[in-house]
Amino acid sequence: MKRRPVQAIVLLVVALWMVGCTMFTADRSRRLASDEPTPTPIPTAIVPSNPIYKVQRGEVIKELQFTGRVSPVTEKELFFRVNGRVRKVLAERDQMVKAGQLIADLEIDALERDLASSRLNLERAKSRLETAQRNLDSQIKRAQINLEIAELNLNSAKAQDLTPRKTLAAIDLEKADLARKRAQADYDAIAWRNDRAATIQAANLHAATLAYEQALANHELALQSLNNQRFTIGVQERQVQLAQLALDDLKTAGLDPVLTNDVSQAEQAVKKLEAAVSDAQIVAPFDGRILSISVTEGRAATAFQPVVVVGDLTKLDIRADLSTQDVAKLEVDMPARLVLMGRPGDEMAGFIRRLPFTSSLSGSTTKAEDNDKSTRVALKDAALAAKLELGDLVRVTVLLENKKDVVWLPPAAIRSFEGRRFVVVQEGAAQRRVDVKVGIESPDRVEIVEGVQEGQTIVGQ
Repeated sequence: MKRRPVQAIVLLVVALWMVGCTMFTADRSRRLASDEPTPTPIPTAIVPSNPIYKVQRGEVIKELQFTGRVSPVTEKELFFRVNGRVRKVLAERDQMVKAGQLIADLEIDALERDLASSRLNLERAKSRLETAQRNLDSQIKRAQINLEIAELNLNSAKAQDLTPRKTLAAIDLEKADLARKRAQADYDAIAWRNDRAATIQAANLHAATLAYEQALANHELALQSLNNQRFTIGVQERQVQLAQLALDDLKTAGLDPVLTNDVSQAEQAVKKLEAAVSDAQIVAPFDGRILSISVTEGRAATAFQPVVVVGDLTKLDIRADLSTQDVAKLEVDMPARLVLMGRPGDEMAGFIRRLPFTSSLSGSTTKAEDNDKSTRVALKDAALAAKLELGDLVRVTVLLENKKDVVWLPPAAIRSFEGRRFVVVQEGAAQRRVDVKVGIESPDRVEIVEGVQEGQTIVGQ
């Protein structure tokens, strides 16, 4: 019963406190509101009028302008053909290099030792082959000399004609026979005498008989010499044949094929190791400058990943990367105006030398150019290339199309909606929409082929 009065008192105190807070807050809000300044009224915005254009007649020039950078005509990306760790880097960016100069290589010490050993084996094999070749050449030369000697002997035997000797021997024999017969007749005339043996006729007969026998022997010797000559010629002919066979055998047999095979195998081994060493090296393909290099000694290198770019500075042109849409507007040999960004007043004449995935009309492109996705612009006068420096920015302007004495409007005068292009023609106080057909376009002029006429007033957007 005693708790109820206490609770009632507490509730009353709380209610009075809340009423007091509410009144204080309301009074404070009124004071703050009375202290704030009166806001300035916002003026009504003035709606600007649409621009007005006149349909004009004149020249419309459609150009494509882009920025390029001076680059070498010939650039080549270089890479290792095997994985490995870089041993040496012998060049740096912007350094000039000569064709064949070593730029970097991998750790190939064992490979180089194998290559040196293979080269020694090749030298030994070549030495053995050369010795055998010299011996063979000497044998062939001796065989040729033997053949020549045999031919000389044969010719000498054929040159000795023994027929005259035979004829002389026959004549001498006939003379001796006649003399013997005369001596015999003289002797027969005195044969009846008892002293016939001591007569001169007997002595003459004896002498004539001896002379006849001698002449007969000489005749026989002449016949034998003639027969011997025939045999000698036959033998010499066989000697010539034998000498020719010996020479032919040497030429046919040639060198020992084992020696030749040894050299071939040694050469193949050297070529294989040289190719392996070459795969682990980066060598300058031509005289030029290192445009970029991203290889470090001691670091791992990945096969076929380009790490060096070398450019030939003897021929420069302008390189630009264009969108497919812009490339489609260009053709090879299109004239162009070139202006160096650092010298805006110096304009040079040029032309489109090549487009991505196409070749120049000269057909003198390389595989690297065929894979190049950039557009290349060259100077018309090659002598002006001295004004270019590698890396310079160049503004290139190409005339795509030019039409004179055509109706045109500024681009802002032409409206479009859902693919429809139209203009708003002002006719007195009235306006009407007219569809138009446009021709070539430039940043500030659009050719109007159909829809409006020169002098009409057009309400812009």
